[in-house]
Order: sequence, then structure tokens, then C-alpha cells
Amino acid sequence: LHGEALHLGRLVEDLYQLALSDLGALTYRKEETDLAEVLGDSLEGFSAAFAKKGVAVTSDLGTAPVRVFADAARLQQLFDNLLKNALCYTDAGGRLELRLAVAAGRATFDLHASEPGVPESELEKLFDRLYRVESSRNRASGGAGLGLAICQNIVEAHDGTITAAPSPLGGLWIRIILPLGGEGS
Repeated sequence: LHGEALHLGRLVEDLYQLALSDLGALTYRKEETDLAEVLGDSLEGFSAAFAKKGVAVTSDLGTAPVRVFADAARLQQLFDNLLKNALCYTDAGGRLELRLAVAAGRATFDLHASEPGVPESELEKLFDRLYRVESSRNRASGGAGLGLAICQNIVEAHDGTITAAPSPLGGLWIRIILPLGGEGS
């Protein structure tokens, strides 16, 4: 019963966040932010869970700061959602590769996961609200289908793009592109 109450609480919070975003009322406190640092903090928070599941994680976040004009808390929410999905939907013993690169005034973040994959016909639906790939419909392991919709809202609020494609590792490839620089760049 306690677990179900926690699940409902998360569902209500996710729906609330989406409703605020739809109304343009979701607050963003943007300032110069180091994308690599926020991503590294998120990854550190999930490292024990990935290790416990036996998912090998490799990351190449570079050594230099990656400056974006962004809300660090919303970026943390974005990366936490993506890593939580990767944890839930990557088979035990699998792999996760994270890469952050900078080129042409943009930061590109790539997340590659090993199996299972998502059928190509389902990829464009992944960011739809309440959509879950048929094989993930188990309530015990799957979410409500809101996490990637929230991710898309956060990315778009930062003038970026988020896409999904098949990963060379056999699972899902999520790519996020955000503009570099300060306000008005």
C-alpha cells in the first residue's frame, strides 16, 4: 500500500509539472550553468544503482566546463529522468555510454543504452504523454509514460532538441542538443 501511495504521489507530481509547462507557468531560473557539472552530479547519484544492477556505465563529459544559459535544477530533473529510464529499461549486465561534446555553438549530449531496444515504429511516440512501449507496460517496473514528455518540455524550454533513435549498443539512443552561451547568445 505504501509503495502504491508513493507511485501515485510521483504520478501526481509529474502531471502537475506537465500542466504547469502547458500553461507556461513552469518556472525557470536561468543563469550561466556548467552542463558537464550538472550531468556529472546526476550520474554520481545513480552510480550505485547501476552498479547494483550490473550495468556498466562509461562517460566522456570532457574536462572543460560546458557553459549554457539554463536552469540547473531543471537540467538535473532532465538528466535524472533519463538516467532513471536507462536504469529501468536496460537489461541487467548491460551497458550505458554517455558522451558530452561541444561544436558549432552547441552542446550535444548522447546517451546510448544496450538492449532491449525500442521498435523504430515506436520511437517518435516515446515523447508522447502516457505512452509506453508495449513491452514496458508492467506497472512494477514501468512508469506512467510521463518522464520523456517532461524531458522534452525541459529541453524545448532551453531552446534545444531531444530525439530518440536505435543505439549501436542495441538499445535506445537519446540525443539532446542545447545552445551554448549566455542569455541572448
